[in-house]
Amino acid sequence: MARAHYISITCKSAVNRVKGMPFRWSLNPYRGCVHACQYCYARETHSYLGLNAGKDFETSIFYKSNIAAALERELHAPSWPRESIAIGTATDAYQPGEGWLKITRACIEVLARARNPISIVTKSTLIKRDLDLLSQLARCVDVRVYFSITTLDDLQWRQLEPGTPPPAKRLQVLSSLSEVGITTGVLMAPVIPGLTDTSTAIDSVARAAAEHGATTFSAQPLRLAPLVKNHFMNFLAADYPELFPWYATNFRADQAPNDWRDTISGLSREACDHFGLNSRTQTPPSPDLAPALAPRIESTQLQLF
Repeated sequence: MARAHYISITCKSAVNRVKGMPFRWSLNPYRGCVHACQYCYARETHSYLGLNAGKDFETSIFYKSNIAAALERELHAPSWPRESIAIGTATDAYQPGEGWLKITRACIEVLARARNPISIVTKSTLIKRDLDLLSQLARCVDVRVYFSITTLDDLQWRQLEPGTPPPAKRLQVLSSLSEVGITTGVLMAPVIPGLTDTSTAIDSVARAAAEHGATTFSAQPLRLAPLVKNHFMNFLAADYPELFPWYATNFRADQAPNDWRDTISGLSREACDHFGLNSRTQTPPSPDLAPALAPRIESTQLQLF
């Protein structure tokens, strides 16, 4: 993989208001992601910055250097409703650059001081670094961590998510979080037609989630926005050419056919019932938020808010 470069930007606002989702507020310290997941819905957002959804998304990583200060200001405003904030809904807040930039940790420190509830979606094992802050906050308010695990198959993982930690290591960290009282869940997001959409594949991820202490599970169908579709179809042509005709026929819009999506929903419910994962009463944050979280470009200095 090509080496990533990190670009410092500033934001006017740390927290974004979100409509039409199970939560009202989101926070995203980064744009772009070296995890390089082939299917990532957020790839399209790089085009709003004049960059492409392919290598640019994986190698041009923007970080909001002042986001913790902006967050502190917003949480202390009289108008702040003290509602839960979903972290990492656009790109992973714990991607490798966080290891030295520590922007997400700075935000968690602010949230811990304010005793504000949060949820986090991640593929990264780096979140274990912040176990001290997360467990401290969980003693006061609701803290939920959802790991995105698309497959347990080693070959599929390497092809679909080349920059991510192995799924087995994610599960180990999930277990560590669960053991200190943090509510955890697994999102099988997305389910990939022709690769991870069998009952065996979905059950295997759900079983692993339950065995490692997760309390919720949800399998969510693949969506391919136009620029993401271009990237993903190129990936299929190179790695899974036998699947290319099905996608070309069935993904004329950004969604797979209704009957396939209904099947995935049914398999997800069955897996929850079978393994005691109560996803129907605790709705996790959907990671598919690209349209709602598209950045507004204020000036040529790339001020995002």
